[in-house]
Amino acid sequence: MDSFRTRKRNPRKARVVIGVLSAGAALALAACSSSSSSSAASGGSSTSGSSSSSGSSSADTAALADGVTKAAAVPSFSDYAAGYGGKVGDVSNLKGKKIMIVPGSSALAACTEIAQAAAALATDVGMKPTIFANQGTTAEHNTAIENAIHQGYAAIDLGCDYDPTTNAPAIAAAQKAGLVVSVYGATQAQATATNLQYVNSDPYTLDATLAVDQAVAQHNGQPFDAVAITSNAASATATMEAGIKAELAKTCPKCTLTEVNVEVPKWTTDVASAVSSALLQHPNVSVLFPDYAGMMTYVLQGIQTAHKTGSVKAYLNFGGGTPFVKIQTADPGKSIVQSDIGGYPPWTGYLMFLQTARALEKQPAIPYAKAIGPNRIVTPDNAVEVLQTGGWGTSWVNGFRELLGLPALSGSALTNASTLNGTMVGSV
Repeated sequence: MDSFRTRKRNPRKARVVIGVLSAGAALALAACSSSSSSSAASGGSSTSGSSSSSGSSSADTAALADGVTKAAAVPSFSDYAAGYGGKVGDVSNLKGKKIMIVPGSSALAACTEIAQAAAALATDVGMKPTIFANQGTTAEHNTAIENAIHQGYAAIDLGCDYDPTTNAPAIAAAQKAGLVVSVYGATQAQATATNLQYVNSDPYTLDATLAVDQAVAQHNGQPFDAVAITSNAASATATMEAGIKAELAKTCPKCTLTEVNVEVPKWTTDVASAVSSALLQHPNVSVLFPDYAGMMTYVLQGIQTAHKTGSVKAYLNFGGGTPFVKIQTADPGKSIVQSDIGGYPPWTGYLMFLQTARALEKQPAIPYAKAIGPNRIVTPDNAVEVLQTGGWGTSWVNGFRELLGLPALSGSALTNASTLNGTMVGSV
């Protein structure tokens, strides 16, 4: 795992690192009894409370439940393709051109997988990709960009654990030299600051909205008290928290929300005690919104310590990952964790390259709000299926290929493309 440096972190960092933190502990906890406890100290966490405005709920719980059910199913490419800008021009023009693909940090599996998917699609259109392995430092990223400028590359893909403002001068030099630069994970502010148009990111607000909808539907529209476990230094947190509050105000105005903040480096020591303290301080709480899947192990410990395993359920847990999905296949996690929301790196890599191809063909960028892929909701009901299949199906592969004018794949070739030659099965 990449360490948490002092430089500014981007949304993909929030997604990847804090989604997979403490995977080993997660596997261990899945087998624990409900009486297990944590000795973690509560130092470093902070709690602030806020209540939504009063009023009766007018939520259509059946409609909310239907939306959650759809988000828990295998994603449909057509639901997203409508925003992807239509077919790219003659991609034969790209044949022989070189593309530099730079994972934000090769130490993060999902970052490498995004790069591998982008490289595979680039190869299929006849380009010559290079994946620049690195450990996530600004100096390494600068070297990759400079190499691309001086070695005749046509494009640079930068994605995952990455904030483009840290390489702003190098990116500006690449753009001045005529190279296309496409980035995954930059915020709109970062993209604007670095004059980047071809950007894709994650639907954090939608994820938070769906988590609230799931909780409201399971409570049959009746008000509940909730606690959100946040990490405010992670830039995705503010977006998700705003989404939670907005949806609660819309669907359950009598619900209350208390925020408990624990920053990432202190998860292993502070989350469990912060959760147990919050539950003991607010005995009527029945819903937890942990922002990130990497918190899940410690959240469960806190629930168990507070002896609330029969009355509290957890929703959201953004980030995904096999160890966390496994928690939902056996108690106590199966009874508590109602949603684990995460995306699929190969889809992300394909989308990043699609933006690149559009730029090379001088077509408009896919708008920021549309340049997203699906984040599937994993529940106790579909967790086993997701583990067995990888969770995202195969139709998206040929969907992207059609946009690029490539022939459709079938059989083992299609399966291999959708799972990076098998490495993605069971690793959502």
